Amino acid sequence: MQVRQILGKTIALLLAMQLFLIGLQAKSQIDQGKSSIEALIWMTQQYISVLVKIRSLQDKKEKNDSPKLKSKR
Repeated sequence: MQVRQILGKTIALLLAMQLFLIGLQAKSQIDQGKSSIEALIWMTQQYISVLVKIRSLQDKKEKNDSPKLKSKR
């Protein structure tokens, strides 16, 4: 169980880092001359894909933690 907690925290950290890097890339795009709106649209698209990953992981965790599955194990 402890390995699962460490894995979960590692995944959360990596996703947070990914969000941070998306923000840095958007700032870089603005610094290179892209309009703020273009960078914001790009950043939003990137954030959506991360949110989809998070939701998928959350659904898997809920499925694994459901009482039906625990009683069958």
